[in-house]
Amino acid sequence: MRPRRHVVTITLPQPDPAPTYPEHAELLREAGRKDGLIGPQDIARMEDVIRHRGGDWCTAVLGRPFPGLGRVPSRDGWLLVLADERGLKPALPQFVVQARAEEASRRRERETLAALKSETEKRRWALVVGAAAVELAVRENTRHSGVGGSLRHVTAAVDLVSGRSRRHAAGRALCETVGRADPLHLGEPLEGLPATCQRCIEYAGKVRTLDAPAPPTSSEAELLRLIQSGVVFTVRPARRQPTVRDTSVRSHGVASGALGRKVDAAVAKVQRRGWAVVDEENSATQRGGFGQRWRLTDAGTAALEG
Repeated sequence: MRPRRHVVTITLPQPDPAPTYPEHAELLREAGRKDGLIGPQDIARMEDVIRHRGGDWCTAVLGRPFPGLGRVPSRDGWLLVLADERGLKPALPQFVVQARAEEASRRRERETLAALKSETEKRRWALVVGAAAVELAVRENTRHSGVGGSLRHVTAAVDLVSGRSRRHAAGRALCETVGRADPLHLGEPLEGLPATCQRCIEYAGKVRTLDAPAPPTSSEAELLRLIQSGVVFTVRPARRQPTVRDTSVRSHGVASGALGRKVDAAVAKVQRRGWAVVDEENSATQRGGFGQRWRLTDAGTAALEG
């Protein structure tokens, strides 16, 4: 047997009144004498007073915030009627004035922070758009929204790729996978608004066209930096085949350690991608020997800087 549900209504205590006019105590006693059963005409009379006097006047008469006729006792309603009949115009309680001033200050602070955030997002997006390989568009998710509103995603008019092989379909958000079963519902392109989807923004800085070369991996980028610093050489030890060495560190295979770390396979890989070439003439290495220095091509420099 399912347990019975019990509904409990809790009435939160109202703050103590702080009226700013001397007639409050007298009116409160008179309102107490009128308190009791009230009819539709009484309610209509109270509502009419509230309507033409306004919420601030009601707050000043009660001496505390006025939440509406349905949330105060009938005595307070009569108090408003009596104050209206006497034509009273009391000032707002000081604690109400102070609370409103503090809230206005907090609101201005929130607005300032929101404006700074918006400006930062616009500048960041401008940098992303300026460095992008293709034209990008910002489109809003029209189906779902979060606490801060709907996310604004990034799309492109052509198929793109990022990293080694991640595909990004044309017209779809960059954060979506190509095989997603339920694609995002996106609106028309927006003008003047930055993207807010962080994953889309990250991919926007990484995507390239399908015919563009893939960027270097972290290990390839490290090797390109070594080549750029001028420490990678092709050396020819006596009675042995030529070998490519990183002369910035000692060799583990030779007792003297003069040759440096072997990087034949790694250098051959970046050479096939057109990122490095070797000098025809010999020059001095960092360890007192001689060899042919490896250098970056223009494509290698661009890949490293990209």
